[in-house]
Amino acid sequence: MKKQILSIIGAACSVATLAQSPEIEAWMLNTTGHQADYDYYPGPPPTTTNVQLSDSSDIKTVCYNTTDVYVRANGLANYTMGPWSNPNVPSNMNWTFKITRSPIEETGTKTNTPFGGAQGVAINGVVMFGYGDGKSYSSSQGANVGNGDGLWDTDAWIAEGTTMDASGGGHPTGGGTYHYHATPFTLYTDPGTGHSVIIGYAFDGFPIYGPYGYTNATNSSSGVSRMVSSYQLRSITDRTILPDASTSTPPGPVVSASFPLGTYVQDYEYVMGSGTMDEYNGRYCVTPEYPSGTYAYFLSTDSNGDPQFPYIMAGSYYGVLPQSDLQNAGSSTSPAGLTCYTGGGSSINEQELFEVSLYPNPATAIVTIETEIVSQEISVLSIDGKLIETLYPTSNKTELIVSNYPNGIYLVQIVNENSVSSQRLVITK
Repeated sequence: MKKQILSIIGAACSVATLAQSPEIEAWMLNTTGHQADYDYYPGPPPTTTNVQLSDSSDIKTVCYNTTDVYVRANGLANYTMGPWSNPNVPSNMNWTFKITRSPIEETGTKTNTPFGGAQGVAINGVVMFGYGDGKSYSSSQGANVGNGDGLWDTDAWIAEGTTMDASGGGHPTGGGTYHYHATPFTLYTDPGTGHSVIIGYAFDGFPIYGPYGYTNATNSSSGVSRMVSSYQLRSITDRTILPDASTSTPPGPVVSASFPLGTYVQDYEYVMGSGTMDEYNGRYCVTPEYPSGTYAYFLSTDSNGDPQFPYIMAGSYYGVLPQSDLQNAGSSTSPAGLTCYTGGGSSINEQELFEVSLYPNPATAIVTIETEIVSQEISVLSIDGKLIETLYPTSNKTELIVSNYPNGIYLVQIVNENSVSSQRLVITK
């Protein structure tokens, strides 16, 4: 069955299938209508029950104008979320994120990242939280609680990492917001054999990559290395002095087996030059998507690939981000006159397209391309439009071998007699 793609999608936008730049084309568009699901523990682990939601996963639409990109998503992943050791469940959040297309450095006072709230959005529409979990040490109670002193804040990954699902730091809040605190393994490969892919965008508009970048920040031919955090555990035995050298009144707990070093965010300090990243957990560099250079955040992991403080971002945004925009993140209103992105190809107003299924996506070794009829030709292009491979199908199911492809984003163009369908393919190994 053929379907028509109309010139009006969502908030009065024309349709384009020609990618303009990474902030438009990096997102995981839901082109199959996949609905989200999650597992939970109805009783003691390990028995789980699956719940199928009626809400779509990944990204619903990506629309843009010359200044901003508007990304609509329900905040739900396309893998089975959960289980996690808390009673919360994920819900449809109906987000609309506005991402600037021209991010710039904040040369004045930086905007603080939300301590335990959303700092950015992953390419699948799941929000990315900070390193706090909303609890701090209470000197009167001698415990970490939600209404603590607010001086020694518990590290979310250390405090709750064992309760999160296998995605690498994902779980829902009491209000149903599914989110990442650390390393969303489903969006990248570790260890990497090439430069990491974009896994999301911070709300200041700069990209967030997985843990691998070029060894020389401005030389794409210099090889690939793991990006290393410049935050280190402090050499302290008590918690009377905060990282900014001010006195903690009241003090935190003495470093002990009950409160080991690393329990709190304030157990860490930034040591310039001790790693490859700056105090914002990023650096200025060239990347496959930004060959002319950009500032970029990187996930921080240790040599085993495990999460390492500060995980995604640190205490401040590198780029310009008004506090009002941060407070409204996820609740933006799309203006009229936007152009919408559908995955590659040429700009269209209205044309008939044939149904295409491409799975699994992201992929590591083999991708199946399934069409209504036998296609004339299937072409694979790199993100910058270079032809990688051409196939000539003999059936409506074609296998594409991608095991030798470098990690990254590709466009798969399926040619029929009167039309071309383009699909975005992510390779992660």
